[in-house]
Amino acid sequence: VPTDEHTGDLVHFVGKVSVDDDVLDLKSGALNISSPLTKALVIKRTCSIYQKFEQSAQQTKNDMIGAGQTTTTTFSIKEDWTPMGPQGQLEHFPNDPNSRGIWDELVTESGPSDTAASPAAMKLPPNLPPQMAALFQQVDLTQSPHCMSVSKSAHVGGFGLSRDIIMTEKAVFQSNWMQVPAELVPDHIESLPELRKDYNGNLTTVAEGGQPTNGDVMIKFEYIADGFDASFIVQQVLLDADPEAGVPEHKYGVDKQKIIDEKCCGKITDDLGVIWMVRAGRHDLKEMIMMAKEDEKAVTKVLRILCWILLVAGWMMLFSIFTTLLSTLPLLGALGSAAFFIVALIVGT
Repeated sequence: VPTDEHTGDLVHFVGKVSVDDDVLDLKSGALNISSPLTKALVIKRTCSIYQKFEQSAQQTKNDMIGAGQTTTTTFSIKEDWTPMGPQGQLEHFPNDPNSRGIWDELVTESGPSDTAASPAAMKLPPNLPPQMAALFQQVDLTQSPHCMSVSKSAHVGGFGLSRDIIMTEKAVFQSNWMQVPAELVPDHIESLPELRKDYNGNLTTVAEGGQPTNGDVMIKFEYIADGFDASFIVQQVLLDADPEAGVPEHKYGVDKQKIIDEKCCGKITDDLGVIWMVRAGRHDLKEMIMMAKEDEKAVTKVLRILCWILLVAGWMMLFSIFTTLLSTLPLLGALGSAAFFIVALIVGT
């Protein structure tokens, strides 16, 4: 149980994440569920649209004469679901446009977004599946027609959990999504008669028993239930009153503990970073310290492997002048490339 004397101190505690008897609902609108959900920590609505995507395949052949190579690129179209919204024109298939379906109507019925528009999407490698691309680009579920709500009553014992903590620590608080009970999903929406509820409890424009076509949409409702265990090594803080939310339900909260190394009687200080550990499950202090050490070892191993790959690649680039010359000879070219690769592995190690 937190007390005033430990405010500002580094604390370790374990407990169940709970919202008590609070109910959670999405933002009011036509695409909301029929009634609020109990025992829900987070609830989200994800809208996807069936779109065309361009795929490329490359085939490289060594030239019979000289040391050159010929690369042939073949482009094709693949259709799949994506939560990233309607896609633009395909570069190599200008006569195969994507349909927007009722996406614009979904945005209108969802109302204004909770936050400002997200920055431009990052450039991703080609041929990534749309769902994987959405994970890399982190679909902003606060932008219409998507929606996400987080319980304001979330806590572990006497410690309140803010929305920021639940949103940033996804591995702990957003790892076990479940489908919202089908009875809470409306059977139909008057303003969007194209939508129907399928056997999974999703709203969709796909005809019953049919296959999706370009421009079809699907709306999925999911939530995270409370009642799971979590362990913390954090700084205990006092929660301030929010002008919009008012007085917090719990007096104490958690934050990152800054570590400052003071030298020369406090005249010189070094910022050693922060201590912040939140893990799923029940772990005592010793276990969490061991987990932190294992995480540090894993990062060190990854950095070492990356440095080794860069060293090998650097040596291969130095040897490339010789492998290029040898590639003019069919048999010696392959043997020479293999030999120089083995040498690069040895030298790089």
